[in-house]
Amino acid sequence: MNLKQLQFAVYVAETRSFSRAAKLSFATQPTLSNAISLLEEELGGKLFTRTTRKVDLTPFGEYILPQIAEVLQSRDELLNAAESYHNPNHKLLRIGFSPLVDMPRLDQMLSPFRQAHPEVTIFFKECFVDELSERLRREQIDIQIVLSRDLTEGEASCSFYQDGLYYLSASGGGQPSGRLCYTLTDLPDAPIILTGGGCGLNDALHGMFKEQGARLEPYAGQALTYKVIEDWASLGIGAGILPKAKVSPVNTAIQPLFIRKDEPARFRFEWIWRKDQSVPEHIQEFLGYIQTTVPELVKGQVERND
Repeated sequence: MNLKQLQFAVYVAETRSFSRAAKLSFATQPTLSNAISLLEEELGGKLFTRTTRKVDLTPFGEYILPQIAEVLQSRDELLNAAESYHNPNHKLLRIGFSPLVDMPRLDQMLSPFRQAHPEVTIFFKECFVDELSERLRREQIDIQIVLSRDLTEGEASCSFYQDGLYYLSASGGGQPSGRLCYTLTDLPDAPIILTGGGCGLNDALHGMFKEQGARLEPYAGQALTYKVIEDWASLGIGAGILPKAKVSPVNTAIQPLFIRKDEPARFRFEWIWRKDQSVPEHIQEFLGYIQTTVPELVKGQVERND
């Protein structure tokens, strides 16, 4: 197995085409196809189903592609770290975040900083919550974005944004339930489909329900992705609860979730960094940016949406 094979697989997954992936890779299609066949043989399963009309990921491909992307991202992280060491003028800002974070919103909030600081390379790292904390402690990232939590010694934080929660009915066909909204204490009897837990969704929901004296009944199985939660809910297997950013725009079988009347249920995200470590000037400038400029940008975005 080599990095080129992994990159080929990612390009095919992104384009859903062997020919377009070959063009992106500056490789011939037979070279790319042969490399992916060798990769599939080594991994022990097919990554793609291929017909004359389209290319799709197999269930195994859906499962393993995020890990392939993680390997390639680690390669990029290594190269950027080496460049920063050898070239002091190379300014690197490493931001780690939970899979629950609204990536389009994050990208939009960072746009003014990018424009003002074109010399700074921003490197993103999506990780599970426990890994983020460890990376921050080891100075492998400069700042993290996670659901609000208690700080440990040496940490500092500021608020980022809030994302409203939605109830995905176990509708068995993807049809709306007829309800306009739900509160934590009047949900239907359907069990709630959760993930493996690393992203922070499960702990946040359990904590929210416990705080309100409500009971969360989890579904016996676990979903690999938020899309799986939606799919299972549409099949009537169970219900789901997700922040709006993680619900497909075309999903109509959802209702806003409330803590109580007139108090929407929300996830609150924050920036966390180490205040007990000296950091370069460009990171100090970024910390000032997220504490002054970003709150105004978020406020403006909320007012426009309202």
